[in-house]
Amino acid sequence: MIPESKFIRKEIVLRNMWLADEVRLTRKSMVRWVALSLGLISEKESRDLIVELLDVLFEFFAKGEEPTTQEILDRLKVKTSEEPNPKAVYYHLQKLMDQGLLQREKGKYFISRENKRLSVAVKELYLKEVNESLSEITKALEMLEK
Repeated sequence: MIPESKFIRKEIVLRNMWLADEVRLTRKSMVRWVALSLGLISEKESRDLIVELLDVLFEFFAKGEEPTTQEILDRLKVKTSEEPNPKAVYYHLQKLMDQGLLQREKGKYFISRENKRLSVAVKELYLKEVNESLSEITKALEMLEK
């Protein structure tokens, strides 16, 4: 038996979802839709922290800013009118880094350091992952065709 789990470099989920008019009504529903589409949350996800965190990150990144953890915590507190649980926030930030969506250097978080719009940076990140996966799948399929 081949130990398949050791061959998995990264797992990405992309959902082909319809961007319905009702989704466009609020910023929160748009952020949730993006999170669902990128496989960052499940369709039954009931916790709001990851959606609030993504919203805060998207706000920073859309302005070209690279926030620190403390700046993220401060913004979450203002946005939700509640004191965020730092451990839960760190957990979600780490998961986003593990998934490759987020990077951290010198205490600052970013998606791309190449002055790109948020939409372009996320698209390029996912295209890179999909293309790498498809390249390996193509090699395997070509070997099977022989």
